[in-house]
Amino acid sequence: MNKRLDPFAFFAIQAGVVLLLALVACLAYPLRAPMLRYTVTSGTGYRVKPMGGGEEALHRGVDLVGPAGCAILAAAPGVVVEHWPVPGTPRAGGGTFKGHPVFGGYIVIDHGNGILSLYGHLSRTFVHTGQRVAAGEVIGRQGRTGIATGEHLHWELVVNPMIFFEAPLGIGEAERRALLR
Repeated sequence: MNKRLDPFAFFAIQAGVVLLLALVACLAYPLRAPMLRYTVTSGTGYRVKPMGGGEEALHRGVDLVGPAGCAILAAAPGVVVEHWPVPGTPRAGGGTFKGHPVFGGYIVIDHGNGILSLYGHLSRTFVHTGQRVAAGEVIGRQGRTGIATGEHLHWELVVNPMIFFEAPLGIGEAERRALLR
């Protein structure tokens, strides 16, 4: 008897495999905390927006509070792919930067293999787009820029699950397609 897998079940299995592979990638990758001393003040998940009039929204990162103005460290080696200078930073040629509309002083580092780290609400930034950074290198200072109720770091780790589909599997294309039938 030829039984076919329910498409929804197949999708659920695929999603579970992708999440498992993403978890393995994060655990295998040498990441470090972005601050030497901190307290987690807000985790990921749905929460009432602190400045949203009681509205719920998804909080995609974690909020960490350290000593006032403490150093923010790169979680792993990588390349700065996005940098929003702190609001009020002078521009070459006149005027000032406005900062990221939500995170104010903001940095995104690409660590390779589909892993990014994001750092928001910084009071100072010490890097620029295209710059290579080492794990533990000071990239900025904790702050209260953008939309923030107090001084803290908004930190996110982003894993692109598509890297697992694009990576070579060690089998030929014909074998891979046969497995997906």
